Amino acid sequence: MPSNQKFSENDFVLEKGVIYEDCEFHSVDFSSLSLKSCSFVDCSFLQCNLANVELLSGSIRNCIFKSSNLIGINWCSLNSFSSPKFENCKLNYSIFESLKLPNSSFVDCSLVEVDFSGCDLSKTDFSRSNFAGANLSGSNLSGADFRTSKDYIFDIRTTKIKGSKFSFPYVVSLITALGAEVDM
Repeated sequence: MPSNQKFSENDFVLEKGVIYEDCEFHSVDFSSLSLKSCSFVDCSFLQCNLANVELLSGSIRNCIFKSSNLIGINWCSLNSFSSPKFENCKLNYSIFESLKLPNSSFVDCSLVEVDFSGCDLSKTDFSRSNFAGANLSGSNLSGADFRTSKDYIFDIRTTKIKGSKFSFPYVVSLITALGAEVDM
């Protein structure tokens, strides 16, 4: 089990089924690798490419992703996924459907067409993120911070938003989702 190691693009060789603990990955291209049955605990991914990677039966716990390409990942295929932190990442077309991810963070992220339906995202920080086309229906967004985010739209009748923070002008989308017309 590799622990407390730093890996870069030139020196990383994936060991299938291994648990990586407290490791740092910098500029590693995982996109052509299969991460089936791999586990990552307390790891950092900096400027990595994990686009369309398959995570079947793996585990990601308490990991930080910064300035990484995470497009098209089905995070639901993990056996265990908890407390992720995403900063300045591209997560477009990813699937998080029905996952329990309270207190997570998606800061400065592109979340275009992401499926968050049915998720528990309570107390999650979505600062400065773009939600164009994202599906948040039926999610628990209680206490989440959307104040500096944009392009979110969801039905407030089916989504829990108690204690969530919003700002003008994007909060208007919550009213227009109900069919109301708003003049500015």
